[in-house]
Amino acid sequence: MNASAVIEPATLVFPAAHPDGREYLEVSRERDERVVAASSVWDADLAAAVGTLTVLPYVDDPEFPARFMALVQQHNITRVYAPVAAAYSWLERFIAEKGLPLRLIGSSPIKREIERFDRLMAKVASWRGFIDQCAGGRCDLSDIEIAAVFRMSVNIYGESNEQKIAAMMAIFGSAPKGDVVEVGSLVGKSASVLALLSRRYRIGNVLAIDPWQAAAATQHDSPETVRVGLVNEWRWDVPPQDFAVNTYPIGYGSFNCLQQESVRGCEIYKRDKAVESPTFGRTEYQGRIAVMHIDGNHDYAQVKLDCESWLPLLDRNGWLILDDYLWVHGDGPRRVGDALLQERAADIERSFECGKALFVKFRSHS
Repeated sequence: MNASAVIEPATLVFPAAHPDGREYLEVSRERDERVVAASSVWDADLAAAVGTLTVLPYVDDPEFPARFMALVQQHNITRVYAPVAAAYSWLERFIAEKGLPLRLIGSSPIKREIERFDRLMAKVASWRGFIDQCAGGRCDLSDIEIAAVFRMSVNIYGESNEQKIAAMMAIFGSAPKGDVVEVGSLVGKSASVLALLSRRYRIGNVLAIDPWQAAAATQHDSPETVRVGLVNEWRWDVPPQDFAVNTYPIGYGSFNCLQQESVRGCEIYKRDKAVESPTFGRTEYQGRIAVMHIDGNHDYAQVKLDCESWLPLLDRNGWLILDDYLWVHGDGPRRVGDALLQERAADIERSFECGKALFVKFRSHS
């Protein structure tokens, strides 16, 4: 029997050195897909990672067709993943002209980008009415601005969902001038949104506070999976660095962070009205908060302490975002939020629940 007849069909990844090619190789290992990695440029690290890296000429090289077909026959290649537009276009024409039994995976990179943009703008259209409703009228963010917020946030790890982010976009148009403060930032998903919106509306500088420590992240009121499992998964030197990488592009010049627990961070904020860090330099603050996002430890006692520490500093016309007001793993934020709605009813202009968070707009009586 011909040896080639018993070779398991394979997928060619070319050029495998492209970031999308590397990602495909990683995912293919998880699903036990047989792949052949090829590139027009030798990459020692990639070769070591995949075991074998075949070097093919560039697609416009006269030798490419023969070398490509030899590789196809040698490895019984039936599918090709080509993450580079020029390679995809050449292979698409070549396969069609020769009538080869090969399938290109997915659309061309250019078409994929067009499709990605179209999906993003369709998402904006689907959320536009909701954002306007949360704004109490017409939100003045353009569709492009809304799309930019969604695209930025989706690429940062975190649990703030699209509904919550849509509501965050809606409220900044009615926020007063002042500082924007977040307690509990993890790796910066919501902090980046706050930074972009604060800059867009010229609200003020942004301060993110997170201890980035296992002990502070342990939520004693929650089930074991949350209390122990999720906390122990982290390597705790990573979140503050990941946070800096994610927030630096949008935050530099009007943004900073404190690696402190909430109460200590509040003391420093009130005392110094300035924060200095190696990544973001020195940032001045007004000492009056326009938008407050509380998303730290969700134990009832801790949420209560966060609100008691920070809300006296909130502008009389400011916004509070109390995260996980509706939370399947505990009721700390809900209990604190309900008490706040009752005790401060006379000071509240409006409130709504969105994306599991409670949004509260306060009002002055002057």
